[in-house]
Amino acid sequence: MSFADTIKKSVLEGFQSDISATRVVLSLLFSLLAALFILLIYRLTMRGIAASRGYEITLLLVTSISAMIVLTITSNLALSLGMVGALSIVRFRTALKESSDTAFMFWCVAAGITSGAGFYLITLIGCLFIGLVALIASRLTRNGTRPYLLVIRTEAENTAASVEKLLAENHVHRRLSSLVQNDRYAEIIYEISVSAAQQRLVAAVRTLPGVTTVSLVDCRNS
Repeated sequence: MSFADTIKKSVLEGFQSDISATRVVLSLLFSLLAALFILLIYRLTMRGIAASRGYEITLLLVTSISAMIVLTITSNLALSLGMVGALSIVRFRTALKESSDTAFMFWCVAAGITSGAGFYLITLIGCLFIGLVALIASRLTRNGTRPYLLVIRTEAENTAASVEKLLAENHVHRRLSSLVQNDRYAEIIYEISVSAAQQRLVAAVRTLPGVTTVSLVDCRNS
């Protein structure tokens, strides 16, 4: 047997010409269970106020669709080459609100691929490990400081110095972003990083002489 025949045989042996219904049902069922677990982790680690119903449904569908594609690819060489060519021209242009949503989408694709290929142990261990990492990362970031804009409107002239002193006493990382002053009032904007416990600082700023309004604006990009 020549070298070319050996390569051809090894390639063809990697494809299963006949896939049983049990294998298909088991792969799709396992991919669905993995998708439900991913959805649970997504809801536990979500940063927004409300989850996107459409995105959650997409997570469930993408996992099973990926498993179905892999089942098709592993069954026929010609179909696998044709599907790779077809998928190469697909473009997704939907903007995701959070950068972490991209990771969850890739996680669903990976779970679907491993389930469709029959590597159920990899799917199980991988989902448990990634889910644990996601929960730990979410807990660490939520306990840390967050960037805010502190917007102060005052009628007194020395408010900026009082605010600077108050922020320094509370060990707040800050940067003066804007100072607007006219005949009636002055508006001061600070870029600050505070934790959830330090947000009570807003009430303390409000009690300073001459301060009329205080706003704390979340300026996170992700």
